[in-house]
Amino acid sequence: MKNFFVILGGMGTLATTNFLNDMNKAYRPESDQEYLNYLVFNHATIPDRTNFILGKSNNNPFKYLKEDILQAEKLNPDFFIITCNTAHYFYNELQNITEIPIISMIDLVKKELIRLGKNKNIGLFATEGTIKSHLYDDIILKSGNKIISNDEKLQEKINDILYNDVKKSGKISLSKYYKVLESFIKKGIDYVLLACTEASIINSFDNNKKNYPIIDTEKLLVNETINKAIYNRNKSI
Repeated sequence: MKNFFVILGGMGTLATTNFLNDMNKAYRPESDQEYLNYLVFNHATIPDRTNFILGKSNNNPFKYLKEDILQAEKLNPDFFIITCNTAHYFYNELQNITEIPIISMIDLVKKELIRLGKNKNIGLFATEGTIKSHLYDDIILKSGNKIISNDEKLQEKINDILYNDVKKSGKISLSKYYKVLESFIKKGIDYVLLACTEASIINSFDNNKKNYPIIDTEKLLVNETINKAIYNRNKSI
């Protein structure tokens, strides 16, 4: 197979499946042959990223991700994507072991923040691992914006949605989701960064489209993946 990309997934499996669904909704060609070529590494046994980052586990997810990249690299894909925000904690280490580009959700958010302009208050709908590793802090601040930190009560609500509802039970609670978004708005947030692909699952199911001010990292990744895959395919013709 030529002109294909590799999805490093399984973090979690539902988030990976949601990415595929969103990608195939966003790009709907007229024939089977026009769809994109890709391989999915749904490596579900990769240890929890947040537990490692917070020091609750010594089982380092990097070695599992490294294994996936080294296996997939032999097939010569055009690029890699990682369908997990928290796993971007290992992004630089992972990119250093391969010459094949890995699309960075952090870079995509940086471009989006520049597009939206300065002097915005940004809230993070994310795991504690993503927040405490400061993955998005630098690009938010350097883009001329401000991070509004989550208080303990708000973070507990986010954790409940991401872990108990989506990861553990596979449930989608739009009412809980809306309440958290309303809490962000009450704190004076201009944009809520959905920096966890489990949150993106809920956003994908939001048919009410209440027009909350959201930056969805997974949707940015979907668009970039489609554009890059089509560009590479057309370049080879």
